[in-house]
Amino acid sequence: MTEKNGKIIKNRNASPSAYGWDFQVGAGIKLMLDYLTEFTAIKMEGKNDDIEITLPKGKIYAQAKSVIKMDDQSSATSKLKEALETLAEDVEKDNNTIRLIYITNILNPFSTSEGTSPYYNSYNTSYDYSILRTEDQERIKRMVGDNFPTDQLQVHVIRFFGEGKNKFDAIKENIRAFTRRVFDDISYSDLLFDKWCTQFFANAADMPQKEKSFTLSKKEALYPVIVLAIDKPIPFNEFEKVCDYDDYDGVVEKFRDLINQRSCEYEFSSSLLGEYFSQKCNLHTCEESARFKYEYTRTHWKEYESYFSEIKDDYERQAVTKLTILTIIMHSGKLRKIKEVTNL
Repeated sequence: MTEKNGKIIKNRNASPSAYGWDFQVGAGIKLMLDYLTEFTAIKMEGKNDDIEITLPKGKIYAQAKSVIKMDDQSSATSKLKEALETLAEDVEKDNNTIRLIYITNILNPFSTSEGTSPYYNSYNTSYDYSILRTEDQERIKRMVGDNFPTDQLQVHVIRFFGEGKNKFDAIKENIRAFTRRVFDDISYSDLLFDKWCTQFFANAADMPQKEKSFTLSKKEALYPVIVLAIDKPIPFNEFEKVCDYDDYDGVVEKFRDLINQRSCEYEFSSSLLGEYFSQKCNLHTCEESARFKYEYTRTHWKEYESYFSEIKDDYERQAVTKLTILTIIMHSGKLRKIKEVTNL
């Protein structure tokens, strides 16, 4: 608030709130990638906390607090205290916690009125409670009491400043590292960033209920990765080797979502690839192996037709079934790498 001519003028600018939402989404993406092989579900703006990540052994709760200006340390103490108090409540509500995280873009999360410490001087760093300075450990205990499970506490400091998408640069670097491992190609990074931001913002807007938590399962969270791996489906010159349907572009456009869904379904893709490679290993020549994906699609498509029963037109259903089969086979290397890297 500001004062003008003796009157209090409220500042109704929502930029700080919007900035905070951006930071929370960026922090969620970052933490998901930190626990990529372990997590089974994630919820933005969960029942108890800003970010909730489910692992087989228990829950990770994270508080995300940010400032707009890089050198702003003025709210470090209040944000730390607020975050720790919420994390302490998490422990009281859930005895299955395994990690408590305070994630912020404040360079020194433990700064005091006496000034900052050179001990905390780098972004994109995490600190276990056990390595914090003794005086900072004592400050934490004074804020939340001796019963707080300090052995579970981590503090993450990430660089998150700037305008528009620029402030996500550190998050994007994590995504680039991920796409480099999965695709050996960072050109997918910007598309994946956009898809995850949209997905995580939508997930944050889903308010948890007593009956439903609206968490994103691991498959749902990684769905955009698989879609990028198979997008676009096989080109027309490959499709025409297995099907004579004449409107390739039309069927791809109309049923793209269904093709993606079936390609991402473990039961469908694993059954298909298992049978395909089982038969392929009996071949004797490289020429036979090179042709086999087309032969398999042409001769076995009816075995998978029931997965596309919602398509009423017989010719469309045949075209989509064959298109999906050949797409999965031709992208099987990418799909295997995704499952390997993510433990999907």
